[in-house]
Amino acid sequence: MNGQDTQAELRALWKAHRWLIRNGYERPYPDVLRGLNCGAKTRKGTPCKKKALHNSGRCKLHGGLSTGPK
Repeated sequence: MNGQDTQAELRALWKAHRWLIRNGYERPYPDVLRGLNCGAKTRKGTPCKKKALHNSGRCKLHGGLSTGPK
């Protein structure tokens, strides 16, 4: 298994955990998800290294927070 598949599996696990939280299930945060990166590609083509994820699974620079109406 390569690193990209592992990141995809971890992201799927993270989304499942977020779904449980949104639907009222109290679950502890899985240790395997600690340190999960944003995963978006930067302009250089390298993966984003930010670790602060929002509900969308991305950092604030790559779609984590809305700026509101323009």
